[in-house]
Amino acid sequence: MTVFLFSSRKTSPLKGESAASPQMLSLDALAKHRPEGGDLSLLDISGLAADELKKACSRLKKTCAASDWGIVDPRGEAPDPAAFFFEGASDYIGPGLIKGGWNKKRMAAALSWRQDAPRAAADSAASAGSENGGARKFPGGKFEGWKSIHTGTTASFLFLFFSLSGTSNLRAHLGERAITAVQNRLRDTLQQNLQESQALLWMESEFSSLFLVPPRGPNARAAVEASLRMIAGCRLIGIEKLGLSMPINFTFALHYGKTVFRAPGKTGTIVSDAVNYIFHLGNKKAEPGRLTISADVSGEAIPERLKDLFVPAGIYEELPIRHSRLFRH
Repeated sequence: MTVFLFSSRKTSPLKGESAASPQMLSLDALAKHRPEGGDLSLLDISGLAADELKKACSRLKKTCAASDWGIVDPRGEAPDPAAFFFEGASDYIGPGLIKGGWNKKRMAAALSWRQDAPRAAADSAASAGSENGGARKFPGGKFEGWKSIHTGTTASFLFLFFSLSGTSNLRAHLGERAITAVQNRLRDTLQQNLQESQALLWMESEFSSLFLVPPRGPNARAAVEASLRMIAGCRLIGIEKLGLSMPINFTFALHYGKTVFRAPGKTGTIVSDAVNYIFHLGNKKAEPGRLTISADVSGEAIPERLKDLFVPAGIYEELPIRHSRLFRH
């Protein structure tokens, strides 16, 4: 396994053990970069203009489709680090982590989190012997509202990932002003449909969103039903709600785990296995036209009458998953 660091600087900001020192390369070397499956490729965004950053991230994402990549941000210049995870990043190394020193332990953590927590979850799910998953049961009682959760508190949540598919030519067809209008309509549509579940729009990036759903049975079932309704009615929603004439599709993914809670728009750099996993599940494994659910989500999240809609979809990052059957439009 090799760690590559692409940077416009001559010296690495990742100071530490020589055994963990990444191989430094220029930004131009990205064009010919061919990482292997176990490699980690990092991009130092220091001093990059917005257009340079967008271009470099796009190239890195494409080049590392089959391997891990991450962002190094020594000065904390990224306005929204979570946006990188929406794009498929495996890690974000900000000023605090850099100050603490880059070492083999930190390097290994960037690559092995999927092999530890997911494996434990998969083992516990298997030992529970539940066909519908659900090693972790939801707490009882009524959800007391988002204001009852204080910033900085670590708590359990359901993470609902959403992305709009079929948007590759949307910008070219509509233009920037129309794109903004579509994004606003899409946000309103999602929040209206998820209102019964009390879902909180936590992070968003262009046509992707991450909602926090209260970890209660009724809220979970409401979120699952709403997701399936939107998938089934995506063509109609595209025309009537979003004003689009081209076909679109929706992708949803659901996971359960813990994270530090911060208010929407102030999430900053959150290091959480659960947050990392839902971004990976939604961006890399979930399919358009389906709701994909990890084994950490209790079986009580799926209404009894809808259980036949879900089928096993194998194991992703050592955690069993299920997804909904495809709707024919």
